[in-house]
Amino acid sequence: MFQMDEFCQGSGGWCLLVSAAVLGLVGLRCVGSLVTGAAMPVAVVPATEMRIRSVGGPIEGGWKLWSNGVVGDLFEVEKKGRITVTVRARGEPAKGICPRAALLVGRDFTREFDVTSTDYEDYQFQVKVPGGPCVIEVAFLNDYADANQNRNLLLAELRVTGARLAEQVPSVKEMTEARIRAHRMGTLIVETTPDAEVEITQLAHQFHFGTALNSKLLDSAKVEPSTREAYVRLVCENFNAAVFENALKWPVVEPERGQLNWAGADCIASFSQQNGLALRGHCLFWANEKRVPRWVRSLSDGELRRAIVKRIHGVLTRYEGIILEYDVNNEMLHHDYFQKRLGARIRGTMFRLAHQINPGAVLYLNDYNILSGACLVQYEAQIADLLSRKVPVGGIGCQAHFRGSTPAPISVMWHLDRLGRFGLPIKITEFDIDTDDEAQRAHDLEDFFRVCFAHPAVEGIMLWGFWEGAHWRPRAALWKRDFTPTPAAEAYRNLVFKEWWTNWQGTADAKGRAVAPVFYGKHRIEVDGMMATVELSRKEGRKTVRLKKK
Repeated sequence: MFQMDEFCQGSGGWCLLVSAAVLGLVGLRCVGSLVTGAAMPVAVVPATEMRIRSVGGPIEGGWKLWSNGVVGDLFEVEKKGRITVTVRARGEPAKGICPRAALLVGRDFTREFDVTSTDYEDYQFQVKVPGGPCVIEVAFLNDYADANQNRNLLLAELRVTGARLAEQVPSVKEMTEARIRAHRMGTLIVETTPDAEVEITQLAHQFHFGTALNSKLLDSAKVEPSTREAYVRLVCENFNAAVFENALKWPVVEPERGQLNWAGADCIASFSQQNGLALRGHCLFWANEKRVPRWVRSLSDGELRRAIVKRIHGVLTRYEGIILEYDVNNEMLHHDYFQKRLGARIRGTMFRLAHQINPGAVLYLNDYNILSGACLVQYEAQIADLLSRKVPVGGIGCQAHFRGSTPAPISVMWHLDRLGRFGLPIKITEFDIDTDDEAQRAHDLEDFFRVCFAHPAVEGIMLWGFWEGAHWRPRAALWKRDFTPTPAAEAYRNLVFKEWWTNWQGTADAKGRAVAPVFYGKHRIEVDGMMATVELSRKEGRKTVRLKKK
């Protein structure tokens, strides 16, 4: 048995309970066993019965993680103190390298360890935690597979001394309602005539509900007028933010050296300005060699550096004040073309140059397999490293492309909490669910949106397209080819424009005050034929408006 000591500081207070249906349980039974002793309880959870599982499948004696991902469960700790977590695991090495795992406890504790034995062994950790709910997960970090070898992590069970397996399982709505009220709603106070009837109607959200835009569908010369009209109508009716799908990428703007084509990007920028859409810049660079212009790959190192500077200057000066934020070097957790060519420091250099040219633009990291937990530990390490070197990272981007279904909401919330401790805004930069099951897609979209909207660090969710006729994964589209809504589109609209939309009516009190809870954003206030438009931001929290006849 391997024993390790570590401390978890300041795990925050947030509700971690979730319905059995959301966690993928069959029925409402409580899994695992509880061994009670005179001093401390011991919760023993077989890996095959853990309620958080992102990948893998059952095998004799346990659960096999065959690619990077997590398994875990929700526990209750009676009071602040030390718990002991024992992971029983074995490994299947590849290329002479054993599986590497990480124990994740709460929102702060991470301890990586190598699973060196091909037989089941105990890996034991002592962790200092606050009392209350606590998610504990084991992550597989270094999957490898080819035709002859396959590295896997196999888990038998998780034993936690000093905690009990959580039994109460409220719904996702119950889990998020209080957080939504706390983080997405403020107060408008209307001062008017006593007993006056007051009506407040929301006009726009502060939170960004957006979509990727296809430049060809906005160009009347490249698409049928009826198609363009329907596409534009859905954009304007359903979104307050936008992101370039392809039109701003380097190979599209500059397919040949010095031959710049800004037409598609300009089209999206102009459309977004005209229609009041907050615009994200995706992306300045893409760390994947296959996504780098062919002519760039043939440059010498010195020429490549100059081309990078020219690219940053060209984009950021052209769209200053129009594009509010950028994905600087897309997917650099998974790819390293520029780093291989120019060294590790080039990543920070890209951010610093962009910040120097346009200090007002928010500069984002952007990567995938984060919220599922598959690459969360590596992403946390990358963020910490960049911030430690004072790289001007302004935001954390999480792609959210899912096949079949989304991760367990409880796991998504916890992973957002772990990213939130860096104190940076988080955007869900690319969202879709690829499945034929329309009911499942609608259900999972609703759960995912509730969790993200409820989280204080998240500032927006961007669909990676919305129409089946122009979607990289047509099954994931919210609107069908004939522009009729799917159940997922209806779920989206019910949340954004009904449940999370202010429509308040009330009567001023004897002092002429009406106090209304509202979602942050722009609102119209009407009193006795008088009208005012007011914006309430989360930073403000509350605002008083005087609307009274002289």
